[in-house]
Order: sequence, then C-alpha cells, then structure tokens
Amino acid sequence: MLYKDGTITDNTYQIIAEDGVIPQGDVVVTTAQLDQLTNVQGKKALYVTVNDSPEEHTFPLNELDAIFIEFAGFGDGRGYSFAALLRRQGFQGELRATGDVFKDVLNYLKRSGFDSFVIKEGKDVQEAAAGLQDFTNPYQASTAVPQASYQTGA
Repeated sequence: MLYKDGTITDNTYQIIAEDGVIPQGDVVVTTAQLDQLTNVQGKKALYVTVNDSPEEHTFPLNELDAIFIEFAGFGDGRGYSFAALLRRQGFQGELRATGDVFKDVLNYLKRSGFDSFVIKEGKDVQEAAAGLQDFTNPYQASTAVPQASYQTGA
C-alpha cells in the first residue's frame, strides 16, 4: 500500500470472514455489513464499490476511520466523484483507492481527495511512489488543493 506522501506500508485492515466472525484489530466492512460496525474493536473502514454511490446511500462518516473505494476498471471514473463527494460531505478520514490503480492515475486520485492507494497487482509500487512527485505545483484547484496556483502566486 502507498500513501500520498510516497511512503510504502502494509495494509492492517482485515475483512470479515464468510462465517461472520469479526477479526481482532482493524476491520473493513462492505455496505451490506454496516450493521457489524459497532462490533469492530480496532479501526473501522468501509469498502465502497461503484454500486454504492454516496449520493444514494447514507454512510456513518463520523464512525469511520477509512473508506476504501474500488476502481473496477480504468474507464470507470465514478470513484473520483465518490471521493470528492465524500470530502464535501465532511469525511476527514483516510480515503483509499483500490482495484485498477497504477502510477499514471495517482496524481488524479490524490487531487480528488485520496490519501492512500493499493497498487494493482503486477505494477511496481516503488515506481508508483516516485510518480507521485511528477506534478508538484498543479495549476487548477481541487479537493486536495483548494486554491489554484495562479491565485497563490506559486
């Protein structure tokens, strides 16, 4: 897993097993498992797919430490919109991009409000980390950069 500052670390979140047993430590639940959130002892995360739009669902944002947003494919940009919407709704926890995530999209993900990224299997995490520095002074404002560079004099 890769953070937006370029550090690489292991994922500490676990999923609930098929038998319904909630593991110790940090746990990620699906939208169908939201009722189990109160039983989690560690950090709490929600796994959101493209079918779980924050426009159509109400998530307990104040109870979550992280939200994982799945990118099913390169051509599906709904995850970017979900991230920006969750930030506008006031979510201040970690937003993590999962699925079809690779170096070329990381800066766009970061600008949409993502904090961390699970790099697609088969892609080089070190190369992706280096790619986070490709654009250091974006011209347009975004969720991550509230003021355009021409407005700040940068």
